Amino acid sequence: MTRSLLVKGAMLVVTIIVVLWIGWPAPKETPMQAEPNQPMTVQATSVPASVSVKAPSKVDLNRAGVDELTRLPGVGPVLAQRMVEWRKAHGRYRSVDDLQEVKGIGKKRMEQLRPLVFVKV
Repeated sequence: MTRSLLVKGAMLVVTIIVVLWIGWPAPKETPMQAEPNQPMTVQATSVPASVSVKAPSKVDLNRAGVDELTRLPGVGPVLAQRMVEWRKAHGRYRSVDDLQEVKGIGKKRMEQLRPLVFVKV
């Protein structure tokens, strides 16, 4: 019985030493709740100070150029060019759902883009 307690005690000491040597994981920080009537701000630590971070505004599919379309998530220069070429070939987008006719825009990408684009008729 004494030997069992000594083994358990030694295991506890070894565990503590290993945890201290490796380092205890730091708890993930959560942003503080904003006071009523005050906007909540979160500091971005991985973005250089010279770059401004803001939520993308909605993009009008009938006015946007390649540069503006490439700012949308999942849209690179090739896909943006296809979106503009579709507009030139078929006329104005009549609805956001017309995007599904552009090669490279499937159901997943469509659902990702739907809240970020609009069509001004």
